[in-house]
Amino acid sequence: MSQVAQRDDDGESDAIWLFDHEPRGTCHERCPSFGTCHCGCGRGTRATIHDDDRLNRRRGMPYVFSPGHHMRIFHPHAGAYVRSGVEVSRIRPLVFWLREHHGSMRAVATWLGVPESTLRGYAYKQELQRIPPDAAKKIVAAVMFHRPTSTSWQAWEFADRDRWDVRG
Repeated sequence: MSQVAQRDDDGESDAIWLFDHEPRGTCHERCPSFGTCHCGCGRGTRATIHDDDRLNRRRGMPYVFSPGHHMRIFHPHAGAYVRSGVEVSRIRPLVFWLREHHGSMRAVATWLGVPESTLRGYAYKQELQRIPPDAAKKIVAAVMFHRPTSTSWQAWEFADRDRWDVRG
């Protein structure tokens, strides 16, 4: 069995390639995911048209991944939140609330210190299921920053609002 370690942010290994073939090149008939992308999306993969021993490709056999999907497994940050992230359905309403409060996605992204395209992905990308826990914490903290202190017993909790400031 081929085993390829995946690195997390600290360079530590946190995942192992569990298939009975190399992660690059083509799959074989004995593989339980034969003909489908090994990232877990379930999409079918194309068959290669050339033999290439250097790249571990066999003519007529399906590729291991759909184009670009290897990055979901072998990118330095891949898989970090796929299983342990926060469901985007819990965060999306908060993003829209922040947009209403600040006027635009660009203003919210600037205030949070995240790329606007990333924030738009959290808000509008329907196929997205989970987001990184750190991003979810920033969004929740931004909403909590705007929470009014309605009673005197809550006032002491937010006396030092700088600790809720996600900008730095």
